[in-house]
Amino acid sequence: MADAEQPVVSRSRRVVDYGSTIQTRLAAAARLPSFTRWQRLEYFLNVLNQICIGFVTIYMSYLTLRTGLQGTSLHAWLVTIGFSFFMAEGVMIHYGGNVLTHGYKRHTKTTIHWILLTLGGCCGASGALIKMIQKGFSLHSTHGKLGFTAFILCLLAMTSGVSALFSARVKRLITPLLNKTFHNFLGFSCFVIALTTQYYGYQTGYFKSRSETDFQILMKCVTLTSLVLTSYGPLKALYQKCENISRQF
Repeated sequence: MADAEQPVVSRSRRVVDYGSTIQTRLAAAARLPSFTRWQRLEYFLNVLNQICIGFVTIYMSYLTLRTGLQGTSLHAWLVTIGFSFFMAEGVMIHYGGNVLTHGYKRHTKTTIHWILLTLGGCCGASGALIKMIQKGFSLHSTHGKLGFTAFILCLLAMTSGVSALFSARVKRLITPLLNKTFHNFLGFSCFVIALTTQYYGYQTGYFKSRSETDFQILMKCVTLTSLVLTSYGPLKALYQKCENISRQF
């Protein structure tokens, strides 16, 4: 077998290196956005806030729907859906730490903002009006007085929202920055008063007769937590607008 063919080894054929798995993963990781510790904390607190909002909304819906939506039950359900859910989500739309809308474009966020606040304002104002008519506009309790204040602020905020939407057309009367700052202030004030009203609502006879004392305390704590966490984004935006106003004037 001397003449037997020997295997031919080709040295001219190039071996292509497609890159190691480690290098590929490192390159992919380099393209991912980096988050600071403060941003991670903001996202965590926002997730916690979403849980609080969902808990209040779901429980109040369960409590009112099982007893029938009429009278005080309808009032409680509308103000909870309007203020604690729609308005809370609406005022956080432009907040950078909002995990639900972080990747949306500004135009999309603005559209969602108007839809949520319109729904929240209509539901909240309707719920407050039902109770005021039921009481004959005779409001003596802290809950009733705060509710009436939230109702007035809600109407003012919705009116100023229309002017803020068309701020470019009314800029001869008021600058767009002042117009939007005033709208943000009214909307935020309405939200704070509305959730404070919700807090005192847990002390009313309607809620006390349908829940234990420990659960009343729990609902107060969850509502206050939602109020504080939701307020951070609007306060931050309002502060930035005030700084811009001070620079212009």
